[in-house]
Amino acid sequence: IPAHVHPTATETFEILSGSACYRLGETVAAASAGDVVVLPPGIPHVHPWSASEVPLHVRQTGEARPEDFRGTLAGIQAQITLYGLAAAGKVNGAGLPSPLQLAVLVHSAMPATYLAGVPPWVQRLGFGLLSRLGHWRGYRTAYPVFGVLTANGLERSSVLGV
Repeated sequence: IPAHVHPTATETFEILSGSACYRLGETVAAASAGDVVVLPPGIPHVHPWSASEVPLHVRQTGEARPEDFRGTLAGIQAQITLYGLAAAGKVNGAGLPSPLQLAVLVHSAMPATYLAGVPPWVQRLGFGLLSRLGHWRGYRTAYPVFGVLTANGLERSSVLGV
């Protein structure tokens, strides 16, 4: 997941096993099993990533003040889709999908999440336009094969092809 910022949410990652690196602001730091990484609101960050051959397992929690149910669900759905695309080999070497797919995902998570380094108004305008084009080209925020959040929880389908 690229560097991003949440205006009102704190994300916490408990490192369950493995070794990780993460970025908070301009600082890259390390964490290992038993450590807790807190990413406060308003500060650009990159979620913990594996820093060893041992698989990294984390428990992620988030808290938005004020509460933002729609933004929280949109962010979770975007993560599900990104991880699904990565598992399906549909991302580049940096772990990012095609630009139009990324635009659809980023736009869906606004205003709860913005990419770091670009003014929010520029992102709303640019990703809004690119997201419309992405939807027209068939890109979605969710794909049943990866999982779709519904009122009943996470639903999956055996339908293939994205």
